[in-house]
This record gives sequence, C-alpha cells and structure tokens, in this order.
Amino acid sequence: MSLPNASNTDHIWTSPQSLKEPSAADIVTFTFANLGQYEKNKPIFIDAKDPTQSVSASQAISTMRQLVNGLKDLGVKEGDCVCLHAFNNIWYPLIWLAIIGSGAIVSPINPAYTSLELERHLRLTHPRLIFTQRDCFESIEEAASRCGIPNSHIFLIENNQEQNSQGCPSWKTLLAENEEHDPVPLFEPGRSLQGRLAVYALTSGTTGLPKAAMIPHQYVVAQAAALESEFIDRDYQPSQLICLPVFHAFASPLALVLPLRLGMPTYFLPKFNLSDFLLAVSKFGITDTPIVPPILGTLAHLSEVEIQHLQSLRYVICAGASLNPRVQEKLASRLHKDANVAQCWGTTEAGWHALLAWKEKDTSGSVGRLLPGVELKLLDDHGHSIGDEEQEGDALIRAPALFSGYIGDVSASFEAFNREGFYRTGDRAFIRGGKLYYTGRRKEIMKVNGWQVSPTEVENVLAEHPLIDDAAVYGEQSENVQGICQTLLCAYVVRRSLETVSTGVSGLLETPKDERAGHMLNEQDVMDLVASRLISYKHLKRVSFVKKIPRSPTGKILRWQLDDVEVEE
Repeated sequence: MSLPNASNTDHIWTSPQSLKEPSAADIVTFTFANLGQYEKNKPIFIDAKDPTQSVSASQAISTMRQLVNGLKDLGVKEGDCVCLHAFNNIWYPLIWLAIIGSGAIVSPINPAYTSLELERHLRLTHPRLIFTQRDCFESIEEAASRCGIPNSHIFLIENNQEQNSQGCPSWKTLLAENEEHDPVPLFEPGRSLQGRLAVYALTSGTTGLPKAAMIPHQYVVAQAAALESEFIDRDYQPSQLICLPVFHAFASPLALVLPLRLGMPTYFLPKFNLSDFLLAVSKFGITDTPIVPPILGTLAHLSEVEIQHLQSLRYVICAGASLNPRVQEKLASRLHKDANVAQCWGTTEAGWHALLAWKEKDTSGSVGRLLPGVELKLLDDHGHSIGDEEQEGDALIRAPALFSGYIGDVSASFEAFNREGFYRTGDRAFIRGGKLYYTGRRKEIMKVNGWQVSPTEVENVLAEHPLIDDAAVYGEQSENVQGICQTLLCAYVVRRSLETVSTGVSGLLETPKDERAGHMLNEQDVMDLVASRLISYKHLKRVSFVKKIPRSPTGKILRWQLDDVEVEE
C-alpha cells in the first residue's frame, strides 16, 4: 500500500495495483465476455440441495436473451425499475442480468421483509414488474396491492408455466413467448454508459431505515474486475457455495457476475442452514465460500466430527460485521492446513474496499489490503488527513465502484461525499504494515467517563465465550449520585445452546444434548469475562439475556432496533 502526498497535509492511501479491466463495458457484456475460454455446457449455477437442477453458461445466455425480449414485449424500457424478491436460487442471476440487459434497473429486495417494509420499498422504487417466489409471495402481494401493482405484474420464479390461484404468471411464460425473437440483448454500440444506472441496492439500515443506493454499470463492472484476479492463477480449481443473500453487496459480485465471467461452478443454498451447509461443502468439495461473523462463530465451535465436513475449504471470506480475530484464528486452525480464513471490508455504496488475498494468511484482525483502484483517506477528529500508520480515523473511499446517490434523499446523497468525491463510509479504521484494520462505526462510539468506547471491541470479547452465541453492547444514560449524566455500558446476550444438528450429514452430526449448559451462563459470568480482558471504563454494568439480536442479512447489528428486543425473565 503506497502513500502519495498531494501536499504535506493531504494523504491518500492507495493500492499498488491498478484495475486491468477498463470499466467502459456494460454489465451483460462484461459478464459473458469469456464464454469462449471455458466449456460452456458445464454447470455453472447448481442447486446445492438438488444438484440435478443446474444451469450451464450456454443455457444462461439463451435464457437471459429470451427473458430480455419478454421484458421488452411487456413494455419495460430504459430507466424502468423491476424488483427481484426471492431467496437464492439458480435462476436469480439470469433474471438479474436480463433485467439489466433490457435497459431497466433491477431492485433486489430482502425476501424476509414484512409487507410493511416491502410497501415502503415499492413506493420508493416504483417498479413496473416484480419477480418473486411462492415462499415469500404473500407479503409481496399484500404490499403490491397497497401500491396499486396488479397480480398480473408479479411473476413467480418456478419451473411450471401455470398461473397461481391469485393470477400471477410464471416467469417462464416470458421465455416461451419469445423463443424466436432476435436474441441480442446488448446495449447500443458506442453509447456511453457514464452514470447509467443498473441496480437499486438496499443499504443495511444499521442506524435507521434502509436507503436505496443508485448503482451505475461502471460500479458493478469495476467491482468484479477488481475481484477477478483473486480467482485466477489458483493452485486449485475453485468452486463456490453461496449461502448469503445475493441481493446484498457482499455476495452479489461473487454470485451474479464472476461465475459466468470465469466459468466457476457456484452452488446455491436458499439461505444458511448448518446441516445443509456442511453437507454441501462435503458432498461437492467446495473450496470457496463467503460468510458473515455469526456463521463463522458457529463453524468455529463445531464438534470434531462436524468440522471434518469442511476440510475441502481453501478460501473463506468473512465480512458484513466486525469479526473477533481469535474466533477467526480458531476456525482457521481447524480447517485444512492450506485453508485461509480472510476478512474483507466494504459498503453497499462503494463496494468491496479491502480484502486479504487467498494466499495471504492473517488472523491479526486485518480486513485486508486496498483493492485495485481504491483510494482511502483517514481523517482525525479535526478533519485533518492521517498519513501515519497506527493512527485511527474516519475512513473515506474513492473508487471506480461508487454509487450515484440515494433514491428520494437529496440531502443524504449530498452529505455522503466530500468536495473531492470521497464517500464518507462512517467507519473508523487505521493502517498497520500496509494492511487495513476496521475499528467500528463512528456513530456507535460512546463516551464513558470521558473515554471513547467502541461497542464492537466489547462485542468481540463476548464472542470469545463458548456459551455466548451473540451479543450487542449499548450505552444507557443515567445520573450518578451527584446528578451528573453518565453512560453505562450494557449488553444484550444470546446464550449458546449446545444442542447441535442431529441429522442431515450422513447421520454423523450427533452430539449429546446439554440444554442446561447454556443456561448456566449468568450475568456475573459475562461481566467477569469483559473485566478480565478490558480496561475498567469498558466494563459492563448490566447484562440482559435475549433470544435474538436484530441483525441485517450480512450480520450487522441493527442498533436502532435494540430497544424493542424482548428480554428473558
């Protein structure tokens, strides 16, 4: 990582690597550019629960072309929005690409959203059409009805071509009606894609309601191009298992663009389930998988029998929230000797920023080195640039993969960038040995007796306890005996149940129950753990046990929802 100085006061950290791929291509052209370099009839997208269901590259481009024409026949035009509301499945990437290929803007939505949350999103994005599944149909139908979207505009992602009882057609009717049409979905030759939007991406909503970030073509292409080198020149043939939601910026480039770009077999699970995950890795010899810290914590605490199902893994990438390096090291030590458990860092608004390469092992807590094309500024509390290592500051990012603003929020869009075009991530970080270290969110920093405390630091300590499944630290305002307002550090803790999956992986996942062990953990145990690890002003003053910590799909704690959690009696 280099440090060019524009002046004595302006420091910009950069990657020593530059982007090899120009970002002038549209997403569809970029994704299918290498079709002639691998066997196009081999399965690329595979259903991990039913591997007889798969899609090859040749099937992918044929299906996508038909769907592009079907969308255009329905009147979808450039700039229209089409929502994609589904769990992971083998057709998801094709529908995503086809919507973009038609000139429209794809808006992936969390399928776990309630009808109220969906209604807000639909009113924000104004979609012409919606693609969904039976598993999440009821909530989207209710939301669409309130927004005046008829059922005839809601397409079901399933294998048959019949309407459901509510009059929603199958997405495959669009293919059947367009088999003989001109199959070319590419954009106009020579037309600039500068600023042309491709995706409305939902932010995590960690401090408030989720926003919809406007993502241009060059963002997606530059992002995939920066990551591409990590999958080339391996000393093994990579295959991926995707259990994270592909609508999110973390999994999106890995699941939607790079498999067809590189001819990389990619297995999909609808969502994470431990039994399904272990079975898929073992059965298909999976080498690569992206996960989030809660999943990594689960894997790190597997039994000796269960961990054997993960020995094919070589590159595990973890992101989405802060990760305790001790837990990271624990999982790494239990996998194959060549396996690398790496962290990365990024945001919905600016994509992946930093990553540890597959060959570079590091369990020090680093989130990696800056990716090609990424520029980083670190600002101190006075807004001055930081040019020295080991100094923590607010992280600002400038890169080819940058969003264009938020839909319907001019003020937030303006405030997101500084005058030089750097995006204010809201994250705190520092550089050590050319590698980046994430320390927490600026808005989450609390003042305790005049000292700054990051809840992330305390949460990482709590994650070390084998009987703690999850935790969230927060500050509570109180008056001391002198009537002075002060912040008390408190925590919500989820006890870990020692009951593990007993079926599903060749009958080997059988571990004795001990339902009492998790409940033996009490408030004093938790407070003692923190007191043994951290300085006194970071000690907890109260611990409450809960069933669940509210988190985003990628593991970020939704702190604004902590007031609503139900405390165990």
